[in-house]
Amino acid sequence: MVKIFRYDNDNRITCNTYIIGKIGDSCLVIDMGSTSDEIYQYISSHYEKCLGVLLTHAHFDHIRGLNKFLKHFSYEIPVYLNQADSSLLTDSSLNESRYHQEDIKINIDPVFVQDEEELVFKKDIKVKVITTPFHTEGSVCYLFDDDNALFSGDTLFKGSIGRSDMSTSDPSKISSSLTKLLKLRNTLVVYPGHGDITRISEEKQSNPFLINLL
Repeated sequence: MVKIFRYDNDNRITCNTYIIGKIGDSCLVIDMGSTSDEIYQYISSHYEKCLGVLLTHAHFDHIRGLNKFLKHFSYEIPVYLNQADSSLLTDSSLNESRYHQEDIKINIDPVFVQDEEELVFKKDIKVKVITTPFHTEGSVCYLFDDDNALFSGDTLFKGSIGRSDMSTSDPSKISSSLTKLLKLRNTLVVYPGHGDITRISEEKQSNPFLINLL
């Protein structure tokens, strides 16, 4: 099951925050842009435990609620991130919060993930890491194969892709990153960092950035 939290209560710029897991068991969280209490309340009432937060990258709108989230729970929750984005956690210029009248800094020691790595939680929850640098150098997608779900962050949106003109972007890597996603099965459901869910098949047919690579 995937639960989506789209906006903060005050409608500030934020990403889609996802909770995935079988109700009554443990869950994982993908990105934490929202500071809404609804997220903690939902996890506490529907799951035994949160096993980790998987960050697709470390721009401010994907990490804004992380400090509050981690402090809410009485147990330690690991945070997973590509090492190339680690400097964004504590630099408000790099994570772009400074340009939105905020000063977001996350002082944690994340668990660093690598391309093609398989993360295993409780032996039966498997997550494959797919590095897709261009929006940021440390951008990744998380593939939950058993759940037919791809969490694409700001790499792939419904009908579009993430920006590549920011301080930590690298537009030269757009094609190589998107080509990785083109190799995934067509029926895969894509849960992007912003906007509505889609499928790989739909993006191959309608997303101009993918069509140009076919």
